[in-house]
Amino acid sequence: MYGGGIGDEGDVDYEDEQDFGYDEYAMDDSLDAITRLERYHTSDFSLQRLVLVRELSDTAMEAGYNVTLQRMLPLLSNFVADSEPSVRQTFVEQLWPLAQFLIEGGEPGYAELTNTFLPFTFELLVDKNVQVGISAVNTLTKLVELVRDEQVEPQLLNVVVTLAHDERAEDYRIVAAQLFNDLAPRFGEQRCLNTVIKEVEHLSTDTSFSVRRTVAGNLGKLMEVIGLQASVEKLLPIYLTLCKDDIWGVRKACVEHICDISKGITREVRKSTLVEMFQKLVEDPSRWVKVGLYQSLGGFIHTLDQEDIPTDLVKLFARMAPQDGAECDYSEYCAYSFPAVVAAVGKDRWNELEDAYVSLVKDVEWKVRRTLSYSLHEIGRVVGPDISERILTQAFDLFLHDLDEVKIGCVTHAAEFMACLSDSAIQKHLHSISALPQETENWRLRELIAQNLGRLAELVSPKVCKDLLQAPTIRLAEDQVADVRLAAYPSFGKVLKKLSEGEKNEQDELHTWLFNLLPKTPDDETKSHFQRRQMFVQIAGYCVLEGVMPDLFLEEFEKLTSDKVPNVRLVLAKVMTEHVLQKDSLKDNTKVGSIKTKLKDDNDKDVQYYNCE
Repeated sequence: MYGGGIGDEGDVDYEDEQDFGYDEYAMDDSLDAITRLERYHTSDFSLQRLVLVRELSDTAMEAGYNVTLQRMLPLLSNFVADSEPSVRQTFVEQLWPLAQFLIEGGEPGYAELTNTFLPFTFELLVDKNVQVGISAVNTLTKLVELVRDEQVEPQLLNVVVTLAHDERAEDYRIVAAQLFNDLAPRFGEQRCLNTVIKEVEHLSTDTSFSVRRTVAGNLGKLMEVIGLQASVEKLLPIYLTLCKDDIWGVRKACVEHICDISKGITREVRKSTLVEMFQKLVEDPSRWVKVGLYQSLGGFIHTLDQEDIPTDLVKLFARMAPQDGAECDYSEYCAYSFPAVVAAVGKDRWNELEDAYVSLVKDVEWKVRRTLSYSLHEIGRVVGPDISERILTQAFDLFLHDLDEVKIGCVTHAAEFMACLSDSAIQKHLHSISALPQETENWRLRELIAQNLGRLAELVSPKVCKDLLQAPTIRLAEDQVADVRLAAYPSFGKVLKKLSEGEKNEQDELHTWLFNLLPKTPDDETKSHFQRRQMFVQIAGYCVLEGVMPDLFLEEFEKLTSDKVPNVRLVLAKVMTEHVLQKDSLKDNTKVGSIKTKLKDDNDKDVQYYNCE
């Protein structure tokens, strides 16, 4: 019996003990990649196997074509059966780049695609881990593009048919139902008509509701391949039968994918049969079917032609908005689909949706308001200036005084929305935008405003631009956050361009501010910070790009080629390359040539690198 005390452990070297753990699991970096794979591919440490699998395609490229065939491929079967799901998932993701590499090497490489990679992928399609199965499907949809046409049937279609009739587990038939749809473009129209449709019909009557549910959600691509008429005759009856299935999960899958079905059939059948089925499902006893139906309603309406949209469907959609201020479970879905529904019903039927829109604008859930704020411009384009100015501008002003998450939607598309308004309305609502930079401490919001000022300037007169946009342009160009300043520079060029279209005094303030960034005398250059000169060069570059006073700015650029600070000359070289030389009218300009020559001869290597060549 061991009788030693605590003190007996004094001989243990704890540093060596820690090193032991590291050494045990570290791989020998002195080995080349293929040898390291051979030595460690059966390691008990799963992290080592994962690292090796992640590097399979790189290892193959390093080892070369012949070595990969001879030494790597015999090892791969170990990873298919690996005990760790992450290893199996990473392995199946590596099969696509590996197959590409080998096929480029010749016929033996192509043989490995059909004899090794496709079987591995099919095996992992039915993996017990869901993520592995998903990755396998993604890999298979890529690998099938490499299969020669004469081998599509024996190597792909026949295998999927076999899965469809495998009674060992429903997972096989579920995968088959998905693959018949996902691989339909590769199977081609004739194989789909001759074989796939029959197999899909068989699966649609499977005893497992999970199989039937998968069929209901996987008909869209197959419809695209076989065409409208065949879809109506062959696949629509299958779908309509599944819509009446006893299991609510199957019916829910039907309503969730009704848009795919609508796009795949003729207008006449869509208008009659499909709309009728949708209206029946509105009365479904399952709450979850109704949730799926409301989620799909907006998209379904969008698939109908304007004159084909029943009033009942539009009313149903409008009822998804909160009623009498009460919360509604479907508000988010309604807000998300609102632009699509407006586009479908058109301006003339706006009155059927107006109350719902006004209600959504005031929804207590900020995510609903945020969704609407991003779509103001899309709705405005459809309904025109009258409705935009009567209804949408109210929403615009409310959103600009909302949470930052809501404001961002307005600001992002402010110029597109303003373009839907009359000149007087633009001027009125531009006040709110121009005041935002002073009102917010959120620099990301200021950055967004800075990005959009230039596009807003293009919509207004020089006088309005001076009154409302000049001050915020200067303020944002001086912002304490660098990202905001950089975002303001392109807008500065557009604002100055708009001001230059008016009276000369309208551009004086912006022009004066810009040139005050430069030193007035040689002594000033020593005293002033070089970053001010960098700012001038960057802003002036955008002005030249907009065609604003190029000769004046080029004259200053030529002076700055001798600036004492290399970083100023470096910025100048970049601006010349990225902006000035993009103007065809300036490429042969004598001042441009002179500036290029001086920068090319600069004694700083970084400046020479950007020497405008």
